[in-house]
Amino acid sequence: MFWHLVEREDPPRSGNRLPDFRRAERLPWARAMLDHLDDPAVLHWDYAEGDGDIHTYVWLQALDYLIVMKKYRDGRRRLITAFWLEYENKRRKLAQKHAQRLL
Repeated sequence: MFWHLVEREDPPRSGNRLPDFRRAERLPWARAMLDHLDDPAVLHWDYAEGDGDIHTYVWLQALDYLIVMKKYRDGRRRLITAFWLEYENKRRKLAQKHAQRLL
């Protein structure tokens, strides 16, 4: 799990994972974001993925940092990943998920 938080696939969809020091230096942000979910700067929502899983997204828009967690039926959550949104298409896709969030 930890390696997934500090590595990235390069090139994308290749299966080759390389250390990403920018990801690693931002990792402490995740705890701070989760501790401050009531802050209006931190967007958070649940989204039903295509496979039926519910994922919780926590997005600090001002710094383009995202946390993704799997939500279980009993309300528990498991961290899947956290990363900086580097590309505009990722931001657009995330905004679409926010618009289609579970209420």
